[in-house]
Amino acid sequence: MVLRGSPLLRPPVLLALGAVFVVLLVYKFANYREERLVKRFLEELRSGDFQRAYQTWGPSKGYTYEDFMADWGGGGYYGKVQEFKILESKTRGSGVIVMVEFSHLKRRIPFWVERRTQALGFSPFEDLQ
Repeated sequence: MVLRGSPLLRPPVLLALGAVFVVLLVYKFANYREERLVKRFLEELRSGDFQRAYQTWGPSKGYTYEDFMADWGGGGYYGKVQEFKILESKTRGSGVIVMVEFSHLKRRIPFWVERRTQALGFSPFEDLQ
């Protein structure tokens, strides 16, 4: 092995391996906060805590609690959230797209999390490309 042959090569090789490891960790956990926010929101919906879920979503005049319930309430457009899986996420511009698969829906739903404010909403992009 290279490390046994020359003691002069050992520090640069170990440094390079360490750098690769750090880069892989950063890549794996780069969007951890945003994925965690989406997961918390969906857990609140699953437990039926719609007021808290709406607060997590971020109340606004453009998307009232009534609008929210029409989308996410038990009988809403997206139905009752039961099982879900966060598939992947990708940084795009100033935010992160978090793709979620629901057991009761045929299509995946992309969420948008604004990085700076941690505001949650529907993604303006349909996929991660």
